[in-house]
Amino acid sequence: MTSERLTFGWGWHQARLRAAKSYWIVTTGPDGAPHAAPVWGVWSEGGLWFSTSGTSRKARNLQRDPRVVVHLDSSDDVVMIEGTAEVVTGGEALGRARHEYATKYALTDGDAADLTGVPAAPVFRVRPRLAHTWLEPAFPQTMARWRFEDGGDPVFEPNSYG
Repeated sequence: MTSERLTFGWGWHQARLRAAKSYWIVTTGPDGAPHAAPVWGVWSEGGLWFSTSGTSRKARNLQRDPRVVVHLDSSDDVVMIEGTAEVVTGGEALGRARHEYATKYALTDGDAADLTGVPAAPVFRVRPRLAHTWLEPAFPQTMARWRFEDGGDPVFEPNSYG
């Protein structure tokens, strides 16, 4: 394997976030224990939108501590997001996310009203702070950290996982 640095722009990783069917959400319980669970969602407007029952463990954890880690299924084409989740109750961005969700999962817009089909389920938007990305076969050449600042495109930081 070459020691040459391979770079992939954020758009390449963002495409994987958009295409993913499931996202693993990792939260922290009241006793500090981690909790991981998959959800369906959409990557839209620079964040992950998903919904879950308000009584679910992940929702209760996020309402107490909004810090979250999101990662995709693949351990070979890795995209992990660290950020904070907020409950979104209205606005044009939520409407667009609902439409994208309905399109992605072949639902009617009405079925995607809360992104789950569960009445009154909270909708969360994860605002990324950091992303860690790499391709496993070329880990040393592809690992990178992406720092999100001021809602714009993330800043690339090479060889910085940790």
